[in-house]
Order: sequence, then structure tokens, then C-alpha cells
Amino acid sequence: MTESVSPASPPAPATRRIPILGIIAFAVAMVALLPSLGVFLYGFLPDMSAAWWLLILTLPFAILVGAIALVLGIIALILDIRARRVLAWSIVSVILSLILVVAPLWLITGGFTAGDYLASY
Repeated sequence: MTESVSPASPPAPATRRIPILGIIAFAVAMVALLPSLGVFLYGFLPDMSAAWWLLILTLPFAILVGAIALVLGIIALILDIRARRVLAWSIVSVILSLILVVAPLWLITGGFTAGDYLASY
């Protein structure tokens, strides 16, 4: 009596893990961006020019939460590089977080002063 040997099954395909930390960093960055973007767009409506003072409330929030998202994005980028996963979410979250941190700080510290653009004699 011969026993039938089952043929070897093909190896399971390599599963690609989802870059969840990059997605979380992107979501946190969007949470920081949306209030400031909403106030910015709200200020362009007719007779709503007084709404710009709301940016005083939303810009510090954007800076703090953007810094948290930047740390998460850098950690996600390092982990994704080491695991050879898709880097798109991590790169986008790092770039968005840098914009969220650097642009408001540049505005607060006087980035649009006329002295930078006028020639001094």
C-alpha cells in the first residue's frame, strides 16, 4: 500500500503591511490644518474681514499639533524605511507637518515685514 504524498503547496505571497503610523500622522496633521484653513477661507467671504482674529486662536493649535504630527511622521518614515514599506504616507505627513510648523512660526516672527523687501540706502 503506497501512501499518496500531497504535492508541495506554493509559498504564500508576501503580505505588505499597511503603513498605519504614516496614515495616523497624516490624519493628525489634517486635524491641525483644517481649523486654520477653515478660518482662512472664511475670512475671504464678503463682510467677514473681522474673522482674521480667529487665526490667533487656531495658529498655536496648528503649531502644537503639527509638531506632534511631525514627530509621528518622522518615526513612521524611519519604520517604513526599515520595513521596506510604502513611504508615500510618511513623506506626505512629514511635508505637511513641516508646513504646519514652519509657516505659522514664520508669520508670527514677522516673515512679511516690508524691511526685507525695501532697499535701504
